Amino acid sequence: MLVLACLAACASTPRAERPTAAAEQVTASPVQSRYGPFSGQPLGPGSGIRLLVSGDGPAGLAPAILDVDTGASTPVSGLPDLDPRVTLSTFVHGRRTVIEVSGPAVNQGRLYLLKGYEARKLATGWYAFPAFDDSGFWITDQPVYDGPCTVRKQAEDGKILRRPRWSYCGALPFDDTPYGLHARHGDESILLAHDSLRKTTRYPRIVAATSQELLVERPGKKLALVVPGIEKERPTGRPTGAGEVNDGEVSPDGRYIAVPFLAPTSGPHEYLDVWVLDTKTLEWAHVPSMPVPVDVKTRRMRWMPDGRLVFAGAFVTTADAYPQEGGYASMIATWRPGEQVLSLGQLPVDWQTSLAIIIP
Repeated sequence: MLVLACLAACASTPRAERPTAAAEQVTASPVQSRYGPFSGQPLGPGSGIRLLVSGDGPAGLAPAILDVDTGASTPVSGLPDLDPRVTLSTFVHGRRTVIEVSGPAVNQGRLYLLKGYEARKLATGWYAFPAFDDSGFWITDQPVYDGPCTVRKQAEDGKILRRPRWSYCGALPFDDTPYGLHARHGDESILLAHDSLRKTTRYPRIVAATSQELLVERPGKKLALVVPGIEKERPTGRPTGAGEVNDGEVSPDGRYIAVPFLAPTSGPHEYLDVWVLDTKTLEWAHVPSMPVPVDVKTRRMRWMPDGRLVFAGAFVTTADAYPQEGGYASMIATWRPGEQVLSLGQLPVDWQTSLAIIIP
């Protein structure tokens, strides 16, 4: 597996030619990126990582499970055949992977639950995510075209656990927490009561939710851990002033929260800078080799059950601030809190491939 470990210094700058009488132009040197690409040690065998890959890249790619260690791909059964009128989207929540099939070729969005190498029909609807206590799935839907939206809860076998309730289409929930369903309305995060879908609390932004606290962004972009209801607060500070905070990922034991900050660049990509908060000590750890230039549409980040933080996506592999298509590669990286370097590998798929990290 090819490992990209080149820093910005690796890119050689072409020497400008002395102009002749017939030519007044000189060859411009490439504009250098502010930060170099990923660096680290090779990802060794036995990672145990699997990815759901799909996409419309140059060669096209039907949904399949990619074994990172062997490079072998196994097709996912149970989904409709490839069709340019069908769009597949993947959502991963904890150990649940949901595939949405939508588009003109289907009358209504269809949601499938990935079980091994098989996609099993879960429901019709827009979006599905598991209850925080794994007691079922919340389904958002718009049963009638251009009509009101609904939210319902059902079991994996389709049994309705909470009947559909009307909900504002511009603030549908997308995640569940012990404190309520998490939705966004404009620039605000709101929590909705599980039983009535009534708004209970609002914050400028909920970054992540543990079993005991929420990591929220306060006015002025300050971060804090809060307990909803009593509003007990523990300020955490902000590890970097650069970039905008994005949704965080909580480690399986609830101790660590990985928080990505994204900063724009002069090119089509963005700089990804990930910091990890220790909720016990309130100390921040900077993931090695960050910030790195990345294609935001393909980036993924998940914790594995054994405590590894995994990154996947299309990362820039050159020092050029305006990389061409050949300047991207689909890559995988792992890191544990306390480690000084990343473990890196290149994936045998086109960089535009859609990736989802499957949690075993």
